[in-house]
Amino acid sequence: MKTNYRIFRNNLVLATLFLMAVLFVWGAGSAFAADPWPVKQVELINPFGAGGAADIQARKLAEIISRDLGQPMIVRNVTGAGGAIAYNEVNRAKKDGYTLIWYSGAINTLAVRKQVQYDYNAFEPIAGVGIETVSIAVSKNAPWKDFKEFIAYAKANPGKVTMGNSGMGSVTHMVPLALAAKAGLKITHVPFGQGLAMAALMGGKIDASSQHPAEVFNQVKAGEVRILAVSSEKRINIWPDVPTMKESGVDLEFDQWRGIAAPKGTPLNIVDKLSPLVKKAVESKEWIDFASSLGSTPRYLPPSDFAKFVAAVDKETREIMAEAGLLK
Repeated sequence: MKTNYRIFRNNLVLATLFLMAVLFVWGAGSAFAADPWPVKQVELINPFGAGGAADIQARKLAEIISRDLGQPMIVRNVTGAGGAIAYNEVNRAKKDGYTLIWYSGAINTLAVRKQVQYDYNAFEPIAGVGIETVSIAVSKNAPWKDFKEFIAYAKANPGKVTMGNSGMGSVTHMVPLALAAKAGLKITHVPFGQGLAMAALMGGKIDASSQHPAEVFNQVKAGEVRILAVSSEKRINIWPDVPTMKESGVDLEFDQWRGIAAPKGTPLNIVDKLSPLVKKAVESKEWIDFASSLGSTPRYLPPSDFAKFVAAVDKETREIMAEAGLLK
């Protein structure tokens, strides 16, 4: 009888402990699910230097998002190695939504050139925010009055035309690579750091430069530089008289894309909360006016569509670099 009582008592203790454990796990799970992210500032890591097109846009968008986020979104510049240092930092960061990447075509070129040991699949897409064309700029004293004349000269003088870009493997490098392949040209590519290509162009050191509009806008306004063509599907509002490459006879459309992403495995509840806030910011008049003034085209993409878009650009980037013999 005592033995039966002891067994009963032990079973009751075990049952009580099991019930307490279940209640604890349920309570912890509920608390986690209800965690009011964010409870502190969120860092948006920008792989590019202060003052450039990427930085200007990141800071403005973060400012708008912060108003509804409940905590500040702070932009921190982490430069070097074509963006690899920034991407490595975010890739290693905790998957808690407090470290994000100012995502762009850099991830495509970094992966293709094996400057990082992963690709876009290492990141959780939160939202696409827009695209940014690439312009072909020449000095005010350049002999070519339009893009067709420039192309004709480059064809007639293989390798003689020198074209600057923001760095090997950058989107401003991808565009002239694709241009050379599409138009049957041989161009001498000259990589520069941020802002240096424009100085070289105006100083007569190079014949042309491939640049984002925000990085050449002031020089164009001052009459020091002329834009021959842009790489986007349509003309941009700040330069309505500048034709697209397609309009000028070269079947090429290739833009820089920008967005926000997190380390892969970031909780879905964080993505689900942040993506609509980014959408609201991107579709606000304030952002549309600001981005458009820099030659960018605001375009919100939700996580699933953004993931497909980045994958498609990755494939195109690999094709361009393979044709140029730059795959490693």
